[in-house]
Formats: sequence, structure tokens, C-alpha cells
Amino acid sequence: MIVKMVENGISMYFNEKISSEFAEQEQNDKNRAVADIFDRIVLEKFSNFNDPLHVAELGGGAHPDRYHRIFERLLKNKGLIDWVDISPVMLNLAKKYLNKKEYIQRKEVISFIKKDLIEYLNELKNDSLDFVLMKYTFDHLKDIEILIKLLSKKLKKNGFLIANLTTVSPMLKSFSTNAKYLYKNQEFPENETRTLNEGEEFIVKHLKVSGDPSRGCIEGAQVTKYYHSPKKIKDICKKYNLNIFIGDWKKLLNLKEGMNQDVVLITK
Repeated sequence: MIVKMVENGISMYFNEKISSEFAEQEQNDKNRAVADIFDRIVLEKFSNFNDPLHVAELGGGAHPDRYHRIFERLLKNKGLIDWVDISPVMLNLAKKYLNKKEYIQRKEVISFIKKDLIEYLNELKNDSLDFVLMKYTFDHLKDIEILIKLLSKKLKKNGFLIANLTTVSPMLKSFSTNAKYLYKNQEFPENETRTLNEGEEFIVKHLKVSGDPSRGCIEGAQVTKYYHSPKKIKDICKKYNLNIFIGDWKKLLNLKEGMNQDVVLITK
């Protein structure tokens, strides 16, 4: 599994130097805001779930110092969050962040699991997860049907997945707040876009400084992602009898103000 995933464009997460620099760059307002959006969706849309909760963060990465309200509920009601990542480097970084005084209590409810996320789901009992978080991970997967099929089995009734998407539109921009995008391995001007085909890959290069592309990118910090259209995701969900929302998170919570961020919410 590890060899396959590395070949598919996530080798940076196995390099300690690159991953450490990347994890520190993730301490930016945009990254924290996305985690806060997940917090709000989970606790405002699904506050009636029975405790204790069993949660999974798939492709968890280095930052269990996020999701403050989710962790508060897990700690209060003796829940569990599986922090799943294929990279031992990223898991070690995550453990270091939890050594900080303000987060150390979270060790009581977190389980660090070094596995490919599909392997993890395969090994779970059916109807065992209340909800799944995938922050900046969903479009790492080339074959999303495998994920969605497994979710249809592993989620409890009314359980859900919440993930953010790099792009809902096939029109790929050259920059976001924290990254530069390459099409066919080529950079392109900021005032232009490139049109992605279904399932087509693009490269994400992470900026050294959030919001400032003039400072360049972290050397070696790049990953491959894949474009999955809303129609494709909806069709797969329909196949497995799952409900789905795709779009800006504010529409999901009927809000008029807030940061723009596209999410996918898949509910059993």
C-alpha cells in the first residue's frame, strides 16, 4: 500500500525535512479556518448524535491541534477519534503537537493509526463510524468510488463524511491562498485558467508563506491531486444510496457571511 501511494504523488509526506516545514506553514489562518468550518458543520448540523462518538480523520496529517469543539465533545463523553495516516513522519509530527500543554488532554481520545485510509476502512466493522473528516485529502484519491463504497458500509445510519475540495469547477486557477497549481506539470499565469477533464491530475505546490506567492514554494513540497466533478461524485453516491451536498459550506448552514470554501458532505 505505501509504495503504491508514494508513486501516486504524496512522497513529500515521507520526507522529514519537507514535512516539518510544511506542517509549520500549515499554522496559518486559512488552514485553521477550514478546520473551524468542519467544527461548525459537525456540531451545528449533527448535534443530535448519540455519545460516545467514534470518529475518523482520514489522511490526518500533522495537526490534531484543530477541531476544538469536536475534541471538547469527545473528551466530555469519552469518544474516540482515529487519526489515520499512511506516513509515519506525519504521525510523529502530530504527536509532537499534542505534547503542548493546551492539547495534551486530547491524547485520552485519539488513536494514531499508520495505515492507508482504504486499508483502514476495509478492516473496520460495518456500521461503526459516526462521521469521517477528510481535510485536504479527498482529491488525493484517484479512485473515489472505492472510498464511497466503503463509507456506505462503515458509516452508521445517518453517519457522514465531510471533506473540502481543491476545486469544484473544472476551471483550475494558478494560485490559492496556500498553494500554486500546475497543469500538465506546467505553471501558468495568474490571470489565466486551465480546464480539467474528469479524473485528470494536477500538481499542488505549497507556498513558503501563506498568501504570498512572491516568496516561492517550499522545496519538494508538492503533491498530485485529481479532479472529480460534482456530477461524478453525485452519481457514485446515488449508486450506493447515499445523500450528498457539494458546494460552498455557507449554503449548507444557511449563512450569508464567511470564508468561501467548497465542501462535500456525504450522508448515509
